[in-house]
Amino acid sequence: MKTPSPHFVRVLQVLNVTCLLLTLLVNYLANALPLNGKTTGQLSDQYPNLFTPAGLTFSIWGLIYAGLLAFAGYQALSLFSRKWAAEVDPIVAEVGWLFCLTCLFNCTWIFAWHYEAVTLSVFLMISFLQTLILLNERLRLEGRLRAARPRWLVGVPFAVYWGWISIATIANVTAWLVDEGWQGFGLPEWFWAILLIAIGTFVTLTVLRRTHQWAYGLVVVWAFAGIILKRSAVEPLAPGVALAAGLGGLVIGVALLWLARRVPVQAGKLM
Repeated sequence: MKTPSPHFVRVLQVLNVTCLLLTLLVNYLANALPLNGKTTGQLSDQYPNLFTPAGLTFSIWGLIYAGLLAFAGYQALSLFSRKWAAEVDPIVAEVGWLFCLTCLFNCTWIFAWHYEAVTLSVFLMISFLQTLILLNERLRLEGRLRAARPRWLVGVPFAVYWGWISIATIANVTAWLVDEGWQGFGLPEWFWAILLIAIGTFVTLTVLRRTHQWAYGLVVVWAFAGIILKRSAVEPLAPGVALAAGLGGLVIGVALLWLARRVPVQAGKLM
């Protein structure tokens, strides 16, 4: 990649911090006001399905935003001391406009969802996911995450973000199908929920094999745990779906253990 000018890097650093703060504000106001009179969770409840995990599971957003704040602070270090330039400026250059683009999709999705433009929200969510995939792949292919600091302050936060938005994309498409009144070709709802869990498991195993991003796998296990919790305690009960989520989580857990033995974290190769 062509080395960008120091001025361009400074602009990106400021924009990354600004875009993240605006995203945090939009997400806060969406539920505090709430936007269009309903919280994000209340809107999710309008589209009942067997894939959506328990409300507790969504607390992962606290971890996601904590990680993104860590990234924003880390990537801005060379604004205050040039001794950090050699370490952080190449990472900022690789991220480019992609982080700001994820913030744009995050905020526009919030508005689409709260104003019940479900079809639009699906397109925005898919674009959101594609941007995160590109961001993670760019950092991985350029080898920027081998050292400990960038691995934990850049690689892990973005892997967690990617993992959750992968699950959110499946849930968003499912909500859209409910909104459209789709009948599942006459097949029972539990069948489709189990199929989605199987797809999620396959995608996760593929990501782990290709990227070694263990944080991605842990996020999916967390989401599956939320499905187990909800389908075991909230009507309609669906023990088959809970069992499928448990099996999916177990398979991913075994893959993570295998990965930890094969590619030790301390070697800096899991990212």
